[in-house]
Amino acid sequence: MMSSLRFAAILATSGFFLVACGGGGGSGSGSGTSTPSPSTQVALAASAYTVPAVVGSVNVSVERVGGSSGTASTNYTTVNGTAVAGSDYTATSGTVSWNDGDATPKYVTVPIVTSDPGNKMFSVALSNPVGANLGSTTTATVTIVAGGASPDPSFAIKVSGNNLVDGTGHTVQLRGVNVSGLEAVSVMGWSPSNPWGSSTGTPTPDWTTIKSWGANAVRLPLNEASWLGLSCVDYGGIGSVVTNGVKKQNSPGQVVRADPGGNYQTTLLTTVYNATVSGLYVILDLHLAAPGAACPTMQNAMADADHSIAFWTSLASAFKNYPNVIFELFNEPFLDQAPLVGNSPWPVLLNGGGKITDFFAQTPTNPWYTTITYGWKTAGIQQMLDAVRATGATNVVLASSIAYSSALDGWLQYKPNDPAGQLGAVWHAYPGKGYPTQVSCIGLPTCSARIMVDAQNIRAAGYPVVITEYGDVIGGSTSPWASVLLPFADANGISYLGWAWDNWSGMSANVLITNAAGSPTAGYGTYVKAHYLCRAAGNSVCP
Repeated sequence: MMSSLRFAAILATSGFFLVACGGGGGSGSGSGTSTPSPSTQVALAASAYTVPAVVGSVNVSVERVGGSSGTASTNYTTVNGTAVAGSDYTATSGTVSWNDGDATPKYVTVPIVTSDPGNKMFSVALSNPVGANLGSTTTATVTIVAGGASPDPSFAIKVSGNNLVDGTGHTVQLRGVNVSGLEAVSVMGWSPSNPWGSSTGTPTPDWTTIKSWGANAVRLPLNEASWLGLSCVDYGGIGSVVTNGVKKQNSPGQVVRADPGGNYQTTLLTTVYNATVSGLYVILDLHLAAPGAACPTMQNAMADADHSIAFWTSLASAFKNYPNVIFELFNEPFLDQAPLVGNSPWPVLLNGGGKITDFFAQTPTNPWYTTITYGWKTAGIQQMLDAVRATGATNVVLASSIAYSSALDGWLQYKPNDPAGQLGAVWHAYPGKGYPTQVSCIGLPTCSARIMVDAQNIRAAGYPVVITEYGDVIGGSTSPWASVLLPFADANGISYLGWAWDNWSGMSANVLITNAAGSPTAGYGTYVKAHYLCRAAGNSVCP
C-alpha cells in the first residue's frame, strides 16, 4: 500500500485477524494405542483435489475431529487410476499420527512427475485407524490438470518500445486488480491450511468474477520469508501459531515458521497457473521483506541483502516459462524517509549496499507497529534484476522508485540496466491529502500534476509505465481521484491495477468490492468497474 502505517491500519481493520486457522503441517510422531472414542474420527479434509502438473506435488490434508484425547493414527496410500505411479506420480504410503491432545491437520505430500499433456487421476486412501474411527471421507481423488508452464505463446507480455505487447505484437494495456493475502496470511500464521486465508470472501480468488469487471490482469503481493520457507522472529507479536489444535497469539520476539502449512510455494504455483488458464496477465510483487531473522510483517524501506536476492533467484526460476507473468522487483521503497546512513536514496535504490539502522514490525494494538533497532544492508534494483536474468528469465521486469513508488522524477537517471530490454517503470498513484483531484496543485512536490508529467517523460524516453497500485475514497456516486487518473492513463498508454480486490469490511478507502460476488464499493468500486467494462468494450475514451 501507499505507506507502512496505512498498510498496518488496513490489516488491523480488514478482518484478517478473524480468519480461521487450519493447522500446522507435517506428520505427527505419537506412538502407542488407545481405545477410540465413538466421536473421535480421522478423515481426509476434502474428497477431491486438482493440481497442475507444473506444480510438482500435491498436499492432501488428513484431519482428526471430534476430540483429541489419547494418541491416534491412520495409514495412507496412493492408488492408481488413469494416472500411474512411476510415470505420472510417485507412489506414496505411510502413517500419520497424533499425540495426546493434538488435533492439528497432517499433510500427505505426493510428488507429481508426469509430462503427459492429458488430464489424469489417482487416489489417496486411508485405512487401519488406531485410537480413532474413520470418518466419512476416506478417499480423495487427485486430478492432475493438463498443461504446464508454457501456455499459448500468443498469450504473452513483452516490452516493445514504450508499450507492452502480446505474443502477436499487439499493444496491451493492463487493466487489473491487486489481490491481497499471500503477503500476510501465511507469515502471520492466520491460516496455515490456506495461505490466501479466504481474503477475497472465497477460499481462493475467483478469476471469473474478476474478469467480469473487464479486467485482464492481477497483481499478487508476496513476502520473501514464506516463499523461501524460513523460520523468523515475530518481533511485533502480530501473528498466531496453532499448537495441538489451539490458536495462540504470538509473543513479541517469538520464533515462528513463515510457511506454517508447508504449502506456500504450491499455493502460488497453482494460483498463477489458474489465473493464466483463465486468461489473466499476472504481476508477482515482492511486497514484504525484512532483514536478518525478522518476519516480514510490515512494509520496510527497501529490499534486504539477506534474503531478497535469493527470493528473486528462486521465484524467477519457478516462473520464467510463463510468458504472461511480470516481475515487480520491490513494492514501495521509501529510502527517502528511512534512517539511511551516509548515502543518497536514489543511488542506493539502484545499487543497494545502503545501511539502514532500523526496521518496522507490525503489532496487534495501536499504533499497530514497533520500530526495531538493527543495522542492515539493502539490496538494489539492479542486483535483483541481475538475479532474475541470471536464471535465464526474459519476463518483463518493473522497477520502482522512491517515496513509496510515487516519485518518478529520478527514475530515468537511476533506472537499472536490463540486457533483455524488458524493463518498465512502476507508479503507485494515490490521492494526496488536501488536493484529491490532483490537477490544480502546481508547486507541491508530490503533486500528481507533476508526477503525470514525469510519467509522460518516461514514456517519451522509450519505457512503458504501469500503475501497479492506485486507490481512492469509498462513498458517494463517483471516484474523485480514479476518475482523473484512469482517463489520463488511457490517453497516455499507461496500464493500471487497483488496490484491492479483497472483502474487507469497515474500510473508508482503497477497497474495490463488498463481498465474494464482486459487488463494487460505492463510488470507488462502482466507477472502476464501469471504466474497465467501457475500455474492455473497445472504447478509446471512457469517462
